Amino acid sequence: MKMILLSGALLLAPLFSFAGGHDAEPTRYPVDANASSVTWEGKNVTRSHNGDIQINNGMLTVENGLISAATVIIDMSSINTLDLEGGSKKSLDGHLKSDDFFGVDQFPTAQFELTQLNPIRGGENEANFIAKGKITIKGRSEDVSFPVIVNMGAEGASLSGTMTLDRSKFDVQFRSKSFFDANALGDKLIYDEFTIGFELVAGK
Repeated sequence: MKMILLSGALLLAPLFSFAGGHDAEPTRYPVDANASSVTWEGKNVTRSHNGDIQINNGMLTVENGLISAATVIIDMSSINTLDLEGGSKKSLDGHLKSDDFFGVDQFPTAQFELTQLNPIRGGENEANFIAKGKITIKGRSEDVSFPVIVNMGAEGASLSGTMTLDRSKFDVQFRSKSFFDANALGDKLIYDEFTIGFELVAGK
């Protein structure tokens, strides 16, 4: 598609020390949009494209030394292609913002809501938790689950990972085999799956 990262008690111990105990009041930390990032990658039959998107705002909630919730609002009008330049970049950026894809005039934002973190051991790419939550694109929400890296500090926290999404679930139809005949599309087919990578940094 043209369009669009702790093990047992030893790892959990420093997390609980962050809040100073199990009965600490929840603390909300604003996401630093400048220190955070959201990236995307999509593929068609012959190649892939990648880029980034800006964060409008967000919040991480820390409770009992762990991130207990998070909400991030994405500015879909900021969709930006990184692997192209000049007219090709301008064309793809515009197409991705159009009704063929994400219809940013009608749906200017997307949202990710984290609802649960479950610790894991030996996760791929050093992931130490499985994140569960909900992502909303074009007004449609889907449950998601994917590995993440969680880091806690005295002044805040960070959360990073990569999720794989199916664009057909969000009514992104252009050259999709879920809406059109794959044989007829041939090498014009754009795959339904795309990835969203992110690093959220939040602090006082």
